[in-house]
Amino acid sequence: MNVRKRGLALLMCICMVFTLLPFSAFADETTLAAGPSGSIESAVITQNAVSVELQNVTFAKSVEVELYSGGTLLTTATLNTDKLGGAGSYPYLTCCIATQTADEYWPLTPWTPRDNVVPDKAVLVVDGRKLAEKTFALNAEDWANLPGTVLPCSIERVGITHDNGVLKNAVSVDLKNVTFKTSVQVQLYSGETLLTTATLNTDKLGGAGSY
Repeated sequence: MNVRKRGLALLMCICMVFTLLPFSAFADETTLAAGPSGSIESAVITQNAVSVELQNVTFAKSVEVELYSGGTLLTTATLNTDKLGGAGSYPYLTCCIATQTADEYWPLTPWTPRDNVVPDKAVLVVDGRKLAEKTFALNAEDWANLPGTVLPCSIERVGITHDNGVLKNAVSVDLKNVTFKTSVQVQLYSGETLLTTATLNTDKLGGAGSY
């Protein structure tokens, strides 16, 4: 009888411990078990970035926002979960995709924001799953005025130059409206095969700038 009483008392203690645990802990586990979720509410231009507003985001590992212009992926912003405080459910998150300096909460894949390439779509990827996408129309002038975006540049023409009209000396590629901070490269192809890459010697040119 004493053994039964002790067993019953132990069972009651265990039940009491579980009733004292925070209900939110169970709620978080249940929510995460249900899988990733989230939606994109809007995208607007702020002082120096594109601000993508997310809602009801639940994740176990990662949150990413892909920024597109047409069918071209411009950059991917990945949430720094250490800054946020870990996985879980968040009613609101603001993804800041900066054009000049990266936001510490949302590091970006390398990209060059251009005046004439205006973003028009954001895609939300949670725990490796594409959950939502939203198209939007940003004001082209406001986009071009953001710090860090560069003027349009183009390849005007390509031709073969000659030495005295007889010898083939080089392939001449004329570039227009080139603005750069660190480097300029021209890649030469034959079909899908990369033949060579020419890299501008910026020391000879006189440094970064617009040309």
